[in-house]
Amino acid sequence: MAGPSNRKKSHSVYGLHAVRALLDKRPSAILSAKLLRGSSAGNLPQLARVLENLGVPIEHISRSDLDRLADGGTHQGIVVQTRGLEEIGIRELEELVVDRGKSFRGLLLDGVQDPRNLGACLRTADAAGMDAVIVPRNRAAKLTPVALKAATGAAETVRLARVPNIAAALHWLKQAGVWIVGAAEDAQRSVYDSRLEAPIIVAVGGEGRGLRRLTRESCDELVAIPMHGAVASLNVSVAVGVLLFELNRQIAVRRPRR
Repeated sequence: MAGPSNRKKSHSVYGLHAVRALLDKRPSAILSAKLLRGSSAGNLPQLARVLENLGVPIEHISRSDLDRLADGGTHQGIVVQTRGLEEIGIRELEELVVDRGKSFRGLLLDGVQDPRNLGACLRTADAAGMDAVIVPRNRAAKLTPVALKAATGAAETVRLARVPNIAAALHWLKQAGVWIVGAAEDAQRSVYDSRLEAPIIVAVGGEGRGLRRLTRESCDELVAIPMHGAVASLNVSVAVGVLLFELNRQIAVRRPRR
């Protein structure tokens, strides 16, 4: 399958934790910084000194200007402009799968459209050690400043693959030996009764809609998260956390002890 090469766009990153994570992992990507004029609260002065030592141009602006740059998000007095994050296409995803071999673990988000949910899922995928997060090119959340803030730096470490056709991508992954497990509320098998092991893709549907029909039909197995309360479903990022850490638990239990 052919696909576009790496795409880089300029991004705004805001919030103390998100900027600190960026400084830890990709300081060279920071092009400029806007700080709240006259503020000496919290960690802003320390971050300003770090940015100055890196030679990053700093401008002190009003709160209203920062609000505009952050599109109304909670910026905590700082917004930085970066060179942009690297998203990979289908060709790079295939190379990653081949390189990781039997250890490959990925997350598929089938139509997650809320940037906050995308960022939260990236954060969870990073915490669970996933190799990649796969999303469709169309009708899916972008890496907006809101998504980047929710990711709190995880977008700097997890490969985000945008593919033109989810069903075609899953077909290739299955041919490559990757097991596709989809989350579905009506699945007959609990995730705790399933045998999860790499190489694997865990597929989760978008907010309130679940997996699309073609994605669901492409799965090798469907599993459900048992619900015992009055709530019928979980937020997508919470469901992702349950599924990915259950995957990791099962892998750890079966790992030979030294």
